[in-house]
Amino acid sequence: MNLNDSVKSRGVVLFAFNTGVDYVEIADRVSRLIKHNLKLPITLITDLDSQPKFNYDSIIRIDNTSDNFRNVDDKQITWRNFGRYLAYDLSPYTETILLDTDYLVLDDSLLKLFATDFDYKLMHHNRNLENCSYEVMGETSLPFVWATVVLFRKTERARLFFNFIGRIQRNYRYYRALYNIREGNFRNDYAFAIANCILNGYNLNVDQGIPWRMLTVDQQIDKIMLTNTQVQICHGEKATVVPYQCLHIIDKDYLQSRDFEQVVEAIVEPT
Repeated sequence: MNLNDSVKSRGVVLFAFNTGVDYVEIADRVSRLIKHNLKLPITLITDLDSQPKFNYDSIIRIDNTSDNFRNVDDKQITWRNFGRYLAYDLSPYTETILLDTDYLVLDDSLLKLFATDFDYKLMHHNRNLENCSYEVMGETSLPFVWATVVLFRKTERARLFFNFIGRIQRNYRYYRALYNIREGNFRNDYAFAIANCILNGYNLNVDQGIPWRMLTVDQQIDKIMLTNTQVQICHGEKATVVPYQCLHIIDKDYLQSRDFEQVVEAIVEPT
């Protein structure tokens, strides 16, 4: 099922397409954390005009100008999330960690998964700072997975999985109706969940997923402070302390802030 150890290569792939948010700058920042903690090569997949500053091992440019829209707190947010299914074909690695740019790699826990047997691994479980979890794509729909963190190997089963995601993207109106999805906009989380379910004979295949919960910070962040064992997240008049771990950050303004830049510098260039 898996490739022989002697021919494996491992690396991280990020997709970043600028809109009103400078996702390429965010990718540059989180890549410093990835390189520091995982010690793996990083490939950036971006548009034709972006100007990344991080020294990526490779940059792949594709024509991705299709906007997607979502209303958040009465504001319309624009992002370009199409084409994630291309990760299988575009990745130069035989074993790939596919990450969103809003995922902060603060430890090396993802590396431990390479010791397990898989074609692909998905993040099935999530919680936020209030210990609430996101469950289903609609009231009568499937549980969804998080495309924020995905591992895959260059195997036939993984190739079929990503091809299926592409088919779902191209025919999203049909799959949205079929699975009673509440949101009208295409989401990779949903496409990955549907493809995984169908490919596994309409089985959720949770036991083959990443075996821990992702911590998502969905509040606006003022400041993050780190110790060797804890992360303190200041949001509004509150501060929440959690054990030191990787974080999924929804607040893109914070990821472009000077405070986050200082957090990255403190980790990768300790005094």
